[in-house]
Amino acid sequence: MSTVTVEEISTKERKIIDDKFVIYLAGGLIGLFLIIFMLLPVLNILRLSITQYDEVAHEFIGKLTLNNFANYFSKPAIVQSLYHSLWIAVWSMLITTVLAFFFAYGLTRTTIKWKKALYYIAMTPLIAPSLLQAMALISLFGSNGLITAGLFNVEWNIYGPLGIIISEVLYCFPHAMVILYTTLSAVDSRLDEAAASLGASGVTTFFKVTIPTARYGIFSAAALVFNLAITDFGNPIIIGRGYRVLSTEIYLQVIGMQRFDLGTTIAVVLLVPSVIAFLLNYYFTKKSHSMISGQAKPQLPPSRPLKKWSFTIYTWMIAVILLSVVVVIVVKSFVRVWMYNWTLTFSHYQFKIPGGVGVLWTSLWISVVVGFLGATLTIVNGYVIEKKKPFFAQPLYLFSVIPAAIPGLVMGLGYILIFNTKFLNFDNIFYGRAAIVIINVVVCNFTLGTLSSITNMKNIDKSMDEAATSLGADTTRTFLQVIFPLSRVSFMSNLIYYFMRSMVTISAVIFLVSPNVHLAAISVINLEKDGQEGPSAAMATLIILVVVVVLGIISLLFRKKGFKLAAENQV
Repeated sequence: MSTVTVEEISTKERKIIDDKFVIYLAGGLIGLFLIIFMLLPVLNILRLSITQYDEVAHEFIGKLTLNNFANYFSKPAIVQSLYHSLWIAVWSMLITTVLAFFFAYGLTRTTIKWKKALYYIAMTPLIAPSLLQAMALISLFGSNGLITAGLFNVEWNIYGPLGIIISEVLYCFPHAMVILYTTLSAVDSRLDEAAASLGASGVTTFFKVTIPTARYGIFSAAALVFNLAITDFGNPIIIGRGYRVLSTEIYLQVIGMQRFDLGTTIAVVLLVPSVIAFLLNYYFTKKSHSMISGQAKPQLPPSRPLKKWSFTIYTWMIAVILLSVVVVIVVKSFVRVWMYNWTLTFSHYQFKIPGGVGVLWTSLWISVVVGFLGATLTIVNGYVIEKKKPFFAQPLYLFSVIPAAIPGLVMGLGYILIFNTKFLNFDNIFYGRAAIVIINVVVCNFTLGTLSSITNMKNIDKSMDEAATSLGADTTRTFLQVIFPLSRVSFMSNLIYYFMRSMVTISAVIFLVSPNVHLAAISVINLEKDGQEGPSAAMATLIILVVVVVLGIISLLFRKKGFKLAAENQV
């Protein structure tokens, strides 16, 4: 009969205590990170929105008041920006969701060719700054547009609400398409076949079976598009031309008029629809997952010729439009004067801006740091929440998903209002430095990275963790030698996502650039606003080139090792 010594029991107890300490330390540090760099800036904005403001000294006095909101709602021109934002967001949501649904349907429920190419072309807006759509539309349909002034010589132009809506549709399309593609791929298509075998026509099956089974994915995509459209800054500031929305109003009040009272008040107003849209998206996403079938999907039967050709024409028409946005900007960067002098030139690539072409290098190294930091934090966070489940797992999860509900512009404003003060001496550490940009981008995109990591952890059998523990490995060694190797694809997917977002994001960092930190995406918007359309197109082209090259290098490295990234596994 075996005996267990007191020393062995003591050693096991110490090991359990040490493992708990590591988990509590890791989870606690991530929680503290989110409290300081996510919760406090937003709470500070809420506090300042009800704090009295001295318009002469441009500072908050400290007395609580509701005058800021009374002042906001007493200015019809400013209040109208709320109506404008809702109008733009609703129409963008409806149009984008419908277009993206039929595109995703064509890729998942028909036997059209070149599906992989279509999928990747649909993703092209993700590799460019968010104002690229507005720049391309102005180049084609503006007052000096290739189509309006060049081909048809008409005075009509794209500026205003119509231009913003079209820009938002083009910008939000890939986000909605990914959700709908995933939904339609995951829902068992045998339901459609059963309906057809019972004599239902294609139209009846579509409206009675396909739409109902995918309804939560459709609602989720719609809520996400609404959130993206109402919080977007790049497209409205370029193509709006006086048509104010909430995001541009915040920028104009803070940067243009130094009215931080109105800036914080409008930020709170913007938070309300953004949070509601996030909550709806979160709810519908959960519902959508519950309807996903884990059963194997049968091979798609050949589509009828009419259906196949209809969806082939439709999907390629959308793909060509999305691709033409990039092509127009690339061509514009090599043309001496758009619409007047078509001579090819490289002069636009000689940037006469603070930092010059060096802003691209600044954005590159910051994005690399953001990629590794964000991917590391989120994979550790996912491991703590899903695998170890400490007593504070639910609060940590809540803090991790909240950033998705906070517009980037609001987060950026919150940063300058708290980290430019003597609060904990953060002004000496962060303000005007690259660190604040890195942290801001990591926090703003923390939700998707964490959810992706949690999903990955769910797919790792808990027996792996248990086997490592039974062999004497502590938590740190188990994570580094077992969990992390099994999570390499998820880690690299998160790294790529963070890298791309950091290279192209505008609204989150528009308030954080300084004489010491110049970013390429912000340079694009500044050049475009200054009327330097050629150089702005050139900088946007370089951003796209850098992102494509980095993605290509990572893809080649992974293929050599026999792995595929998450995006590749979907098609």
